[in-house]
Amino acid sequence: MYAFVVFLGLALGLTVVMQVIDELLPIKAPAALTRTIAVALAGGFAWALDYSVFTAFGQDFRQSWMHPVMTGLALVGGGEFIRSLVLAISHRAGEAPVEVAPARQMRAA
Repeated sequence: MYAFVVFLGLALGLTVVMQVIDELLPIKAPAALTRTIAVALAGGFAWALDYSVFTAFGQDFRQSWMHPVMTGLALVGGGEFIRSLVLAISHRAGEAPVEVAPARQMRAA
């Protein structure tokens, strides 16, 4: 149970860090580039902390370099899943989703 709580905490922390970086950057990066940077950061965090979510659950890989890379992928995927789940739960029925911008009204000439 503790391994799962640590995984959720790291995933949520990474999601918050990526949202802060996204707000601070003067330009908006494409979503694919943002996710790639997130996986690189998560892999770096996992390597620096010497943490592997798979070792915590009793799984092992053939090579040791796979642990931080796959942990980074799992952290980004888990963080995005949790963020999407919270947005879906907090969404009110009948309202437009939060991420969708309202369409501009065209004025008749």
